[in-house]
Amino acid sequence: MKKRRYHSFVYVIGFLIMLRVVLNITVGISIFNFGILFDAVLMMFWVGIFAFFIKNVTIQKIYYIVVIVICSVFTIGDSVYYDYFGTISARSSFNGLQWLAEGNTLEYDIQIPLVAYLITPLILIVIYLIISNKEKDVFHIRDFAILSSVFLVQIILFLVWGNYNFETRSDYYRSDAYLFESMYDRSKFSEKYGYYNYHILDFTRIRPKLDKEELYAKVDAYFEEKTPHETNAYSDIYAGYNLITMTVETLETRFIDETLTPNLYMIQQNGFSFSNFYTTVFQQGATCNSEYMSIVGQSAITTNDWSNNICDAYSENSFTYSLANQLNNDGYHTYYFHSGYEWFYNRQTIVPQYGFETVKFQEDLFQLGYDDFNDRFDTQMMYFLDEFVDFNEPFYIDMLTYSMHGAYNQTEFDIHNDRVEAAYPNIELDPEIRNYMEKLVEFDNLIGLIMQKLEENNQLDNTLFVIYPDHYPYMMNSETYSAYIGIEEGSHEISRQQLLIYATNMNKEIIANTGSTMDIAPTILNLIDSSSEFKYFMGTDLLAGITNYVLFSDLTITDGENYLYINEDYIGNQANYALLELALEDKISELELQKKLLNIDYFKMLAERD
Repeated sequence: MKKRRYHSFVYVIGFLIMLRVVLNITVGISIFNFGILFDAVLMMFWVGIFAFFIKNVTIQKIYYIVVIVICSVFTIGDSVYYDYFGTISARSSFNGLQWLAEGNTLEYDIQIPLVAYLITPLILIVIYLIISNKEKDVFHIRDFAILSSVFLVQIILFLVWGNYNFETRSDYYRSDAYLFESMYDRSKFSEKYGYYNYHILDFTRIRPKLDKEELYAKVDAYFEEKTPHETNAYSDIYAGYNLITMTVETLETRFIDETLTPNLYMIQQNGFSFSNFYTTVFQQGATCNSEYMSIVGQSAITTNDWSNNICDAYSENSFTYSLANQLNNDGYHTYYFHSGYEWFYNRQTIVPQYGFETVKFQEDLFQLGYDDFNDRFDTQMMYFLDEFVDFNEPFYIDMLTYSMHGAYNQTEFDIHNDRVEAAYPNIELDPEIRNYMEKLVEFDNLIGLIMQKLEENNQLDNTLFVIYPDHYPYMMNSETYSAYIGIEEGSHEISRQQLLIYATNMNKEIIANTGSTMDIAPTILNLIDSSSEFKYFMGTDLLAGITNYVLFSDLTITDGENYLYINEDYIGNQANYALLELALEDKISELELQKKLLNIDYFKMLAERD
């Protein structure tokens, strides 16, 4: 029997574990958990099993080096991804590689992460040790017996979890079984089950075959049991008004200022502002998910069993009762404008599915000869209104802006520095904060130009504006941002923004009803046409005065004052704990239902049965 030799193998496994530890420390994921042990067993087994069958020493060395390089690339990529999005990447994140290839991610200001500097010397040392080792590693098949038994134990545990009957749905949602099955929290999954295991499962999991009829019955029963929408004091007060909704890229409503943003300030001071409104960020694809929520009136989803990027995964679904489709039925001409690329998030496919009749992007402006069009400057979105909108017919215009997108070092916005200086004279501002403010001025100027255009066409006094963020500025340095707004870094309070609704005949009103982006569509429809179909919204009319809750993508819930986390941590008045506990179970159940609805294309099936 040949003598065992594991020199290069030990170098590789040691490097992979060190790689995982360095990543976890730099991004703040705990290393004191079972996941690191499971990763060690996992990588020892899979790296070793392939090395076992390689007979040629040179090929074995190449194999080891390839493993090192691939894992290093994933680690560096995850470090960059985590820096912007606060989570680990997923399989669908690789769609972003085409943006890198086409040079369209300059706005992210991607920097070489600390991980890269820390591991580069280690990579070189390990590769040198592997190359300098003249002997081939020799394994015995019995060496994998113990490792195989560990995997068997894991499989048994997973099978037990999958068949265990939990006393309540909340118990299930808090269990390791739900975490493993849904991967709803990638970082927590990595802590519990291993970082390398997460990526392997994410890439290899097969979407399960669906029993569409069974799922249809469950979704249908949910909608049939819903309490019907009731009219209220705000119903139909803007019937017949034109509508302009603005999904504002990275709007932070705490920055609204009388001097810096006079148009936004006027809207805030003279219209409806919602003080307990949250932008629940669903990565990946936060902007497209927010668009979906605001137009369709349903929640985005948080899962890795498919893709939680609605635009890429479900772009061909039907959305029969979206805001656009229902206003189409009311005789509105519906327009969607975005200054970005039409292929980004597959918008050229999904936006018409929302019901928009006229859908235009920067490609359309270039075709019309606007060769100087610059998508970063929101004021240039006026070209869309000039070219495509008929102001003589009732219209609904949805605009997705772009200026406030990161990175916050874009000197072309220095043209607005005078406004920043006027608002904050003799104040030393962080460069990122200053650049963000300059970008905000650009958006505010767009609002002024739109109002001027409407006035020229005698439509200003007959138009309802709805303005809301897609997400907070998560692309800004988190410490800089949190310190400036005075909120603890990582707190859910960062997501508390304002929904602004304005018409020229409004009186200022601050509305405290708790809500999020998914509540926008039913709220708007109540103002314009309360006879519309509200049954198929999962969002709530925020003007109805009914108790409402907001579920975040990490399965934290709030009533606007108190926060209950999925791990049962609680911040707030203990007297409200029981209510939040019940609401949490209901909201996660709705989230699960949302996945079913999207996976079976429920509204298409519904139409086929009518």
